[in-house]
Amino acid sequence: MSDATQAFPDIEIYIKRPDLADLQAWLNSLMGPITCATRGTTTNITLANGQSCVIVENAVKGGYTSVWFKSDQTPWATDRDCALAAWQALGLETRCSNGGWDGNDEQGWRRFTAAGETIVNWFV
Repeated sequence: MSDATQAFPDIEIYIKRPDLADLQAWLNSLMGPITCATRGTTTNITLANGQSCVIVENAVKGGYTSVWFKSDQTPWATDRDCALAAWQALGLETRCSNGGWDGNDEQGWRRFTAAGETIVNWFV
């Protein structure tokens, strides 16, 4: 089955410099009510369905915040679906792996911006 049709076991995206309150409001509107506990740059969120989401601010060089849903119990089947939804809701550059996550970025990363969806090599 291709990545386009197979649900990922978890979902992780990266958003460039989001406001934490805006990000929490977006998640609350989709999967609320949510509860949050912030310690330093890490926010642990419990979603209404009991699943967890971890937000790490400035997780990647360039001001990208990691948003990691630790299960497949989300509105999205893939990282791409989630990244597109985040871009549409927040209007901030959003990235995700291009395909299933296997520990490398040989296939590049999907980037959503006002210019559209492109494939980029994050570290070049």
